[in-house]
Amino acid sequence: MTNTPRTKLDWLIRFRRAKTQETLDFMLERALEQLSTTTDKAEAILAHSARQDELDSSRRAF
Repeated sequence: MTNTPRTKLDWLIRFRRAKTQETLDFMLERALEQLSTTTDKAEAILAHSARQDELDSSRRAF
């Protein structure tokens, strides 16, 4: 990955491109395949969870 996000915030910004849960899950799977360290994977997983919460709250608003 070029310009691979390093922090939870960087990942969250990238994951905000996902408008559906399916797309978000796919993005995480791809990221985890390409990341090598446990710390980097943890940052991506935490951001995935945060974006999941955002998607869930937007669904409840409608």
